Amino acid sequence: QGWSLAGVQGSHQKSYFICWDGATDDTQGPFILPLQHGLLNNDPRANCLPSAVMPLMSYVKYAEKLTESCHARTVTKLPSATSPYSLPSFPYQDETDGRFPSGYSPKRPLSVTLKESIKMAANIEGGLDDIIVNALDSISTPHGQSPESRVKSMGGGRVNRKSLVMSHQEKSKRLLRQCSSWAQLDDTKANRGIVHGQVIVATLRLGTQFQSLTLRTNIVANPISTPFNQVLSWLCQRRDYYTAASVALSLLNDADAVYELCGIPKSLEEELTYHKGLLDGIKPLGDNSAHGDVSDTLTSLADMAVGCLIKGGTSMSKTLEGFLTRNKLYNAPRACLMLVGATASAMSKDTAPKLKLNKDGDIVDLLSAVKNPSEDLIWPVRCLIKMAVVRHCLPSAILMLNATIPNELRWRAPKTLGLATAPRPSLGLFLALVEIILESKEEATRYLLNMTDEESGLQYWFSVDDATRLSLILLSIRGKHVMLQEPEVRAWVLDRLKEEIESPTDSVYNSKGPLLPDGWLREVVTGAFCNAECDIGLGLDAMLMTNSKSKSGSSNDEKVGCYRQDMLRVQELLVPQKHSGGNDYDLLIAALLILASRGCDWREGEGTQISTQTLLNTVCDMAGRKTDVEPTFIFDGATVMRQCALANNLQAAAFLVGGKKGLVIECVDLIVSNLEMTVKDAEIALFIGSLVELKGSVAPIYEGMVLQEESIFKPGVRHQHLMWLLQEHVLNAHTYGEFDSSLQTGKISPVYAGRVCFRAWYCLTHPSILSSSAKWLEGWLRHKLELTNGKSPRRLACAALVRTLLWANEAVELDLIDVDDEPLLGAVIGFDGRFMAELAQACCGLIQSIPPHLAEELMSSFGGSNMFSSEVKLIDSAIH
Repeated sequence: QGWSLAGVQGSHQKSYFICWDGATDDTQGPFILPLQHGLLNNDPRANCLPSAVMPLMSYVKYAEKLTESCHARTVTKLPSATSPYSLPSFPYQDETDGRFPSGYSPKRPLSVTLKESIKMAANIEGGLDDIIVNALDSISTPHGQSPESRVKSMGGGRVNRKSLVMSHQEKSKRLLRQCSSWAQLDDTKANRGIVHGQVIVATLRLGTQFQSLTLRTNIVANPISTPFNQVLSWLCQRRDYYTAASVALSLLNDADAVYELCGIPKSLEEELTYHKGLLDGIKPLGDNSAHGDVSDTLTSLADMAVGCLIKGGTSMSKTLEGFLTRNKLYNAPRACLMLVGATASAMSKDTAPKLKLNKDGDIVDLLSAVKNPSEDLIWPVRCLIKMAVVRHCLPSAILMLNATIPNELRWRAPKTLGLATAPRPSLGLFLALVEIILESKEEATRYLLNMTDEESGLQYWFSVDDATRLSLILLSIRGKHVMLQEPEVRAWVLDRLKEEIESPTDSVYNSKGPLLPDGWLREVVTGAFCNAECDIGLGLDAMLMTNSKSKSGSSNDEKVGCYRQDMLRVQELLVPQKHSGGNDYDLLIAALLILASRGCDWREGEGTQISTQTLLNTVCDMAGRKTDVEPTFIFDGATVMRQCALANNLQAAAFLVGGKKGLVIECVDLIVSNLEMTVKDAEIALFIGSLVELKGSVAPIYEGMVLQEESIFKPGVRHQHLMWLLQEHVLNAHTYGEFDSSLQTGKISPVYAGRVCFRAWYCLTHPSILSSSAKWLEGWLRHKLELTNGKSPRRLACAALVRTLLWANEAVELDLIDVDDEPLLGAVIGFDGRFMAELAQACCGLIQSIPPHLAEELMSSFGGSNMFSSEVKLIDSAIH
């Protein structure tokens, strides 16, 4: 390296200036400059005088430094052309008074919304680097003004549009301008001057003639080796980002990144020898005399390596992602700044077609037609978020994205001036950006929702429109709909569901916006189950329901078919995991109520064997019960009950209420869905009115109703449902405590259940087949009770039936002498007297077979010795 003067003696005297370091262009070999003839001949008048080192190009700052210091230093001690390495010295801390710490003063006032976002991120991270604050300051709107307000404040004069509506390219330039590492790699006039700039090193004078000899500035400053930043800058100016990144990674000894970049499989025993030749002329990193502190030098090199990989674009994004997650030397705020700047630049190149959502359009159909965005658009965001998670600066990274691409993160049309309208960004791009953020970390959802929109001054969820909200809720992250777990999102969904239930189809509400799509409601239901980690959310319902039905069908024990059986099987699928936060019953019930009212399946297609109503009934039955899973949200039973009433869904209301009232409503639903009877009349017939009133209210309903086969009774679906209730609440009685209503804690008394069910049976049976239905029911009861000749192993069940069928009223004292016109329920149903006598005989001796008030009278008047014989006399009197 260096330069020389050479001459040739003889008849053809020639002289040359030779720069052994090579030319500045792409030619090979040394740089040779012929001098004027006779310049170095034997003419005694020829004098060669050394000149002062003077700059040839005035814009080369380093050359100016050489000029100032040339008299004080020798050539061997020329200062390095590299700029000093230093780390940011100021971490912005959140102060209680809201002021910036001493030593930092923004170039212009920050907007209020931006200040709040900065404080939020600083509180989480424990501080915010000043490079982030300066970058946000460079692209923010001062004082939170909108473009229109700034036009007004300027008096309506001529305003540069670019200063009001900042483009993505302008934001990118302003952001990257704040990062020194990126600035050194840019193809700017100053950087070209450092690499290609020249200075005069000698002047040859022959009489009145002068010849100036120049060398490149970096050769004069670094005659033996070149600093890495100049090499990387020169390579980037030539747009050889691949070689630049390879050199930087090789200097950092990151073998994994080098081999990944080159696409070479790494051998465990192989040395990192790639690009060794390129590294020979680069100044060693351990030369403290030239680079100062080694750690600062490595940080600067790592930052420039990040910059080279970013400039390489999509093809180097995988290598960049791996480098950012492994390397700990680079400065995270600077890397964040470069990646956000690259993101803004990429967004300006989005050419994807913009899909428009019509007023009556279905957001689910629109989402199904969305295509994934180009990798060229999203790779900077993916690398940024990966880096932010590893370096624990995710809030500040999301803060930078929120300030740089707010419209892309909100699927919102850009702000424009005048009457011009701009289309929304690509829906696929919006979904991809949000998914990348939410998938990074569990807390990322909260970080995103806490971001404040500078344009509207509102937090994220309140700064987007309804169409964006509907699409955000459908996002599935790690198998969960994470947006539904956030309070403000859940509150908005509940409000929309409430409006949908409370507003008729032809209401004014529907003119304000479209109805909630069926597909969206299905996704809400599925998402709520997935959040609770239920088996039904994993799609296991089809297999489990099929197995359950096959087992029940092969059993020898007779099963009574009704939707109650399906509910028991579904209930096993709805058990939430312990730390999942439980089922969100408010969301589930409201969404299922709407789907049930529309007659829609809760899951599209043939992927489930569970009907919407059965699933709704099961959810209502489980709501409010105590479980081992601590719920995230408190169940609002009063509001949900009102919604069931507004939706006219008696089954859901019955299981939501539960207990005795729930049983009555359940039987009322069986009656009103089959007969032309109002809910109020059905309630009177089941448990309020007398048996005489019952017969009088049912008889007119069946007038004129003729059956095709009058003498044959076959239990239908509703009769089978009543049989299931009788078996569950009456025939399965096995403890004495079940008969004591004062000790009931939500469980239904077998006597109460029997009275309601038998009355419902009477209402649902045509008078012409009442006798045959009683015989059929008697046979079924004998079989279940195993009743033969007045003996049965289920004595408590027989006692419950005796009190249900043979005692007219348990509320008042029974007078055996007085003749009462009130018939017995067993006689109304049409049971044979012998059957009722056998029932009484089977439970003879059980005090549970007579009303409680009468049992107390018997105990006090007759005493314990004659109690059983007196009981038999009372029952015989009741039968006859």
